[in-house]
Amino acid sequence: MKLFKKALLATAIVGAFGANAATVTSDPVKLSAEGVANKLSAPDVAFDVDFVIGKETAAASKITLTFDKTISVADLNLNTGVDNVINVTADGKGYITADGQKDANGQPTGTVLVTFDYGTGSFTFDKFKVNDTNNSIEFVVNLGNPLTANSAFRMSFATDAGVDFSGAGNVAYKSTTVAGAEIETGTGVLATTANQFAFNVKAPFNGLIERLEKDTFSKNSDSADKEEDKLVFELSNNESSSLQAHLTATTHTVVLEGNFNNGGSTTTVPATQIADGDFDLTNAASASVGTVTLGAVGSTANQKLTLTLPTANVATTGAKVPFNLVFDSGNAKVIPETKDILASYAVTVSDAGVTDPITVAQNVAAGKWALDATIINIPYFPVGFTGLSTSVHFANESTNAADVIVEAIDGDGKEYKGTLDDLAGNTVTKVGQDKVMKALGLDTTKSYKLSVTFNIDANTGDVNAYAFSNAGDARQALVTSQQKGSDK
Repeated sequence: MKLFKKALLATAIVGAFGANAATVTSDPVKLSAEGVANKLSAPDVAFDVDFVIGKETAAASKITLTFDKTISVADLNLNTGVDNVINVTADGKGYITADGQKDANGQPTGTVLVTFDYGTGSFTFDKFKVNDTNNSIEFVVNLGNPLTANSAFRMSFATDAGVDFSGAGNVAYKSTTVAGAEIETGTGVLATTANQFAFNVKAPFNGLIERLEKDTFSKNSDSADKEEDKLVFELSNNESSSLQAHLTATTHTVVLEGNFNNGGSTTTVPATQIADGDFDLTNAASASVGTVTLGAVGSTANQKLTLTLPTANVATTGAKVPFNLVFDSGNAKVIPETKDILASYAVTVSDAGVTDPITVAQNVAAGKWALDATIINIPYFPVGFTGLSTSVHFANESTNAADVIVEAIDGDGKEYKGTLDDLAGNTVTKVGQDKVMKALGLDTTKSYKLSVTFNIDANTGDVNAYAFSNAGDARQALVTSQQKGSDK
């Protein structure tokens, strides 16, 4: 109970101090996060900042505004003559000008750099000074009326003031008496950063490949055409005046990484291999835009599908622009099992001194193409070794028989393919190594260390497998993709 009372007391004390602190507010200047990261800055920015005073601040008291190092007031070179702040009572304002001069009516004659807006307040300021050493501005409450509690004023900095922003930053308010004693403090945000570029996947590739011929989809994003599947993504780029220190984009590049290779070598590409022309990149109006380039076929497991969009295709207003990437197998191309497709997005820019491309997004899930079948992989399946017998048991819990395609690769990367007898419904079927070797066309006088994949004509979950090797009386279970939770 005592601890609880002490906590309440501490909270009350903190609240009391907070209530008397000066309040500093502004509509923060927004800077490009990517521009700031690449050392761009926004010069000569116009902005306003408001102050509400919590404690009475007597005449002759000093007010100091200290800016974060990302906000430079070093270029604010001022005349420090008699008319340092030109206060015009009729306007309820005070002006800081480049020459500090005024006409016969008391109006400023030079370029206005900073304006104090006193509103209906009876106070004014004078002796405005820039301190380059600690990046601050100082001024004093003019002789006459004090700033009473809850008084407020606004400071407006013109572009001619030359205040530069190079990142997110704050301004700290501090008032002190003539003797130097602190009256009150406060802090406010003057600048924030926001992402200039953005990328997101609205509709991923989701085609399920028909498991026999593998050149159409049994299910896809467009049920009207079984030869097609579509990826929809959005790009945005804000180069408007609302975002300072922005980069100037020239090219937008989206790269999709997945196993788009379904055969071929570095020198020979079969007619069934998908190619650049099987993809069409379009905008919301279905007009073709940009280019699509598929990485070279060969030993590289993950080919890259590169989408290149000139900046003319992406609005610079910050609006999200949708694009469609449509794949069409043409009912002749074997559709590869891509596994997970991951997208990245980068931008090339024309800004001097910036090393591009600028990476905006990486490893964004963009879908996959998978067989519409039960796929079971046994990554280690030794066959043909003396004294060792390997087998796999399939439990078909469906009433329907299921045919089986078996594929394998050996330790040298050689590929094999064949078929097994159908798996009877509601039955457990043992498939020994002899049947596997025969189906794959292997030399039964040799031994092989295989990774074997069974493509089973059954819905996912209908058929399960258990594999093991026997060496005399010892049995060793073999890991399957079902046990690993894989969907290979």
